Amino acid sequence: MLLLCFALFFGPLAQAADGPAPAADAAPEVVPRSARVVAVYDGDTVTLDTGDRVRLRWVNTPELKPAEAFGVEARELAARLLLNQRVILDYGPVVRDGYGRLIAGISTEDGTRLSMKLLEAGYGHLFVIPPVGDFDMAPLVAAEEAARAAGKGIWSDDRYKGALHITSFHANARGDDRENVHGEYARVCNVSGRTLNLDGYRVTDITGNSWRMPAMDLPPGYTVKITSGKGQDQSDLEQQLEIFLQSDGPVWNNTKDRITIYDPSGKVLDTRLHEPKSRQ
Repeated sequence: MLLLCFALFFGPLAQAADGPAPAADAAPEVVPRSARVVAVYDGDTVTLDTGDRVRLRWVNTPELKPAEAFGVEARELAARLLLNQRVILDYGPVVRDGYGRLIAGISTEDGTRLSMKLLEAGYGHLFVIPPVGDFDMAPLVAAEEAARAAGKGIWSDDRYKGALHITSFHANARGDDRENVHGEYARVCNVSGRTLNLDGYRVTDITGNSWRMPAMDLPPGYTVKITSGKGQDQSDLEQQLEIFLQSDGPVWNNTKDRITIYDPSGKVLDTRLHEPKSRQ
């Protein structure tokens, strides 16, 4: 009975944010709690001396490939703070994402938090994929709001002027799209600083096909996964938020496509292009 309780409690920790849950009898994963940073890939991704790659929890920074504004500055800040330093890793209910990276808060031994530093500088925005657990996000929300009000970093860029920002676009699912329809998805983040109801918002493809979003509350910094195919929309804040386009099959063109998101008035909030050479 003790072993069963242990498995039930720790089993969810191995679930990837965009991947399948572990088998019911899977042993809990042993993950590093402290390690030295040996490489900094970008502002929110580092490599440890254990060989693990870590994706920073709570914050998303601009990409380097393809190059986005303030991506270099975010990487340089992370490198100055962390490179060759021993860090403390703080995990939530999910410890690995769909790419196999650890998902953790990263702090130096003196308590300096990378997430806070990036938000204060305006080199990243809040990025929440539930479940959140008992983590207090209020200080991070306040840091982002201060940077936004001051127009620092990304908050001076047009891509972050709207209420929603497209953080990733996976137009080409793994394998045959027709057999993996749900492998096509985009992730959208609320960067407005206030709770949004998505009723009336819509997304379009490069040819003008349009899908209207349902009435779903999206708190500040939270993300929603917009998935091709049919399914039950998920609005429970204790789980990953997800909207299905209720399509009969794949939606996006593998060769070239573009997702654009509009607010209820028809204003373009953000757009992201998919081409094979820029696939992430």
